[in-house]
Amino acid sequence: MKRLLTILLISPILLAGCVTQSTQPALTSAQGVEILAQLKEIRTALSALDAKQHGDPTGPVRFKDAGTYGIGSPSAPITLVEFADYQCPFCKKFHQTSFPEIKRKYIDTGKVRYVVRDLPLSFHEQALPAAIATRCAGSQGKFWPVFEGLFMADTITAAGARDAALAAGVDGKAFDACIKDPAITKSIDDDLQEASRLGIDGTPGFIVAHPAGAEFEGTLIMGAQPASVFIKKFEELLGNPNP
Repeated sequence: MKRLLTILLISPILLAGCVTQSTQPALTSAQGVEILAQLKEIRTALSALDAKQHGDPTGPVRFKDAGTYGIGSPSAPITLVEFADYQCPFCKKFHQTSFPEIKRKYIDTGKVRYVVRDLPLSFHEQALPAAIATRCAGSQGKFWPVFEGLFMADTITAAGARDAALAAGVDGKAFDACIKDPAITKSIDDDLQEASRLGIDGTPGFIVAHPAGAEFEGTLIMGAQPASVFIKKFEELLGNPNP
């Protein structure tokens, strides 16, 4: 990294963009070769840094626990894990566009089990209260009605999440006690830590995985991708590389 910073400092012309006229002497062949070498080093270093920060979307990741809240057959050969933020517009887009087809063709038919985990981003003020509310609804068996309702809502607020929980039939007194329980926040923090370990730092972030002994092994898919991206990966794992 020190070498990269040195290159960036001594080679400002490489990063400043195009210029219409230069007052510098013409480059020699040796200088041109050195510049190309520096550019290659910069590109390699930045690629390595990006992979470290965001995870390699093509490389395998392994995890032991898929999560608590899932739909689909527990014995499905594929597990799709989503790290979601209820205030994220891209998560909302995924659930309104891609997810219905995935659910109809793969979850409802027993091929895929879908599991959701929480990744409330710090700059989304209502994401954490919504995640807490959804889990507290889940403690009364009403996770999925509230989950689906929040992704269909025009806006996300803590009060709106509570209203969605009450509309789903939760007991208000038990719900209000639950949202103050530090164990709920701790469980969300555990998801945040797991997302970081897996290289997921944005939402929606997905893992398409299959059982690997006592663990799961899979690959990352980042962003609100069309259903076709997930279907292609599902079919590869099902032994149909050219669906």
